[in-house]
Amino acid sequence: MPGQEGDTGTDFFVPSYINGELIAKSITDGLRVKNVSLVDYNITRAVPVGENYLSDVYRVAVRFTGDGITSDRAIAVAPDGKHTVSLIVKSLPGTGRRGAIIDDLHAYEKEVIMFRDVVPKLTEMVKKTFFAGRLYYATNQPDRAIVFEDLKTYGYANSSRHNGFDFDQCALVMEKLGRFHAATMRFAEQQPELLRKQFYFGILNPDTARSSAGIIGSIFEKGLEKLISVAKTQWEGFDPTIVAKLERLVPVYVARLRACLQQDVESDGGFRVLNHGDLWSNNLLFRNRTTEQTTTVEAAVFVDLQVCFYGSPGIDLNYVLTNCPNYETRSRLDELIDVYYRSFSATLRQLEYHAVPTLEQLRREIKRMEFYSLVAIVSILPIALMDKTDEVVANLENLSGGGAAAEKARDIQYNGVNYQRIVRPMLIEFNQRGILDI
Repeated sequence: MPGQEGDTGTDFFVPSYINGELIAKSITDGLRVKNVSLVDYNITRAVPVGENYLSDVYRVAVRFTGDGITSDRAIAVAPDGKHTVSLIVKSLPGTGRRGAIIDDLHAYEKEVIMFRDVVPKLTEMVKKTFFAGRLYYATNQPDRAIVFEDLKTYGYANSSRHNGFDFDQCALVMEKLGRFHAATMRFAEQQPELLRKQFYFGILNPDTARSSAGIIGSIFEKGLEKLISVAKTQWEGFDPTIVAKLERLVPVYVARLRACLQQDVESDGGFRVLNHGDLWSNNLLFRNRTTEQTTTVEAAVFVDLQVCFYGSPGIDLNYVLTNCPNYETRSRLDELIDVYYRSFSATLRQLEYHAVPTLEQLRREIKRMEFYSLVAIVSILPIALMDKTDEVVANLENLSGGGAAAEKARDIQYNGVNYQRIVRPMLIEFNQRGILDI
């Protein structure tokens, strides 16, 4: 089978700790099966090379026997007692640049807390809304790994990050996000210390000047420099005053981002939710309904809850509305904000929340965090829209390096036709709104 334990052969490498012991423990703990005995299992990549940045993700198809099996939909029960289940194993390395960033972002700890302690409670609050899959097992020995249910079993899959999401897909995401944010406000009343202690930052840790700030900041700054270079040399007729403003922004870019994220929202009359924190196309799965005549999208679900952040809802909203819509849908962002607000406010009323924010207050939060939209188009959207190529893998190690691979990846990203078609008018708009001003 491909990807044997510890194999470094032609297909891919699988850490030795992703083994029968881990798999059996996951089925025992996560699915409450007793006396688990593995018949066989096969490990494959769950995510193509270059599609995941902090972690390595594997799909494990398992045949097993055991006692006490319930009617759990994740298990395909077999008459001969050799049942099947599919697992997703997320490996978070402890070495290299990724290891340093995972440490500084508390990515492993946050994701375990989210799936173990937070998401199940949100699901119960909101009429059993399916926000994210179940966590079966987590361990940090000998290295960090989290085992989840495989949402592909239920028909969920990624949509094309290169094309962006159409309006119907975006509307489903906004409706689900509205429910999620509303439920977290009710949760914050019940467990305020958990959110304040564990989720007080997102992509930049204010407590450390170590590797995460340096590596992530480097990726962001080099991306801005590449955008400036492309705009100056290849965007015929583009307003030079916008380019000049971007050049002045370079030395303060990361500091502006940090100041944006560290605003004291509530002291200024705002409100907080628990943000997903990284809500772009690769972290959303969709399920479609297909008939003989049509295929329509019917459900959306979140993955990768590793940089969640208790702060203004403008964080998620600016991020998702910048990164996810396709070109045609970008003219309908106000409609999507309305979809979000209807879901958000209705859920808060359902939960009998004491003071439902108005639409005007919500728009103020989006305005408060609008610099995050600039960060998204400069630093995240190029990755989302990057064309697949055999020339270079756009993983975190390459993007954060200073060598030829990093430069080649940025060349492909920022010269993309689709990227430029979207970003040029957005920069003009941002300039008109004063976002580029220092």
